[in-house]
Amino acid sequence: MAIQTQAKIPVVDFSNEDLKPGSSSWSSMRRDVCRALEEYGCFVAELGNKVPLEIHDTIFGAVRELFDFPTETKKKLSSERPGHGYFSKAFYERLAIGNGNSPEETQKLTNIFWPNGNVHFRESADSYAKLMEELDQMVMRMVFENYGVEKYYDSLTESVTRTLGFIKYKDAQNITSACNALDRHTDKTFTTILHQNQVKGLEIKTKDGQWVGFDYSPSSFILLAADALQVWSNDRIPSCIHRVQISENETRTRYSFGLFTFYDKITSVPEELVDEEHPLRYKPLNIFEYLKANVGHGGELSIKAYCGI
Repeated sequence: MAIQTQAKIPVVDFSNEDLKPGSSSWSSMRRDVCRALEEYGCFVAELGNKVPLEIHDTIFGAVRELFDFPTETKKKLSSERPGHGYFSKAFYERLAIGNGNSPEETQKLTNIFWPNGNVHFRESADSYAKLMEELDQMVMRMVFENYGVEKYYDSLTESVTRTLGFIKYKDAQNITSACNALDRHTDKTFTTILHQNQVKGLEIKTKDGQWVGFDYSPSSFILLAADALQVWSNDRIPSCIHRVQISENETRTRYSFGLFTFYDKITSVPEELVDEEHPLRYKPLNIFEYLKANVGHGGELSIKAYCGI
């Protein structure tokens, strides 16, 4: 009788400072990255010394302080764009700003909560946003190269928009069993990169239906393929199904933050990715119209239901 083993999310080591396009190490990593995305829709990126421990401790101390402000202060972060500004539900709070890789935007966020300034928060937020942006750019270049469509990379990335989000999952001291702090879903973006403190909870659903978690280090990030990447790749890369579970035994508060990447242009399947094995599966996607449709849907609207053929 075969023994079923627990699946493990692939881990890819990005700590090599000499990783350059065209090198043998780049080609090897490109293969690992694309295999992980095709199989799991995600992977853990290990950045090693690129993430000094003191910066990690500084940012999560500041994020904790950020969510300790009164609700009326948090509501001052407002936006007409879906998914931005301040949002709260039973076990979950989120603060999100557009153009989150821009120091001017993180300064605006800082001014709302710390009118007299908070250099430690602003500088650490900018450092992490830059780090995650560079990781996303590197991975997307690998993906485009892998499918032989690198000629489209520059034109697509010219229209990129990145949202920086900070998230708090409220503690579970008053619950008697594990519960979903964030229900199963896929992200309505192109890619998502998340980083968190040491409180577990994020789980990924594998192709065979397992829900798997993973161990974090202060230098690890998880990159998730999202709905727009599934459309662009014509189903070669699945959008990662994930959730956040709160354990009844967990008395600590879980904090995370992430960089969410959108492309302002219409996302279409490159003609090179349509063949007999992969017939065209999606109509062109306007990601922001899709976001609005999900807000008004009353539940999660799948990408296949929205623009599938």
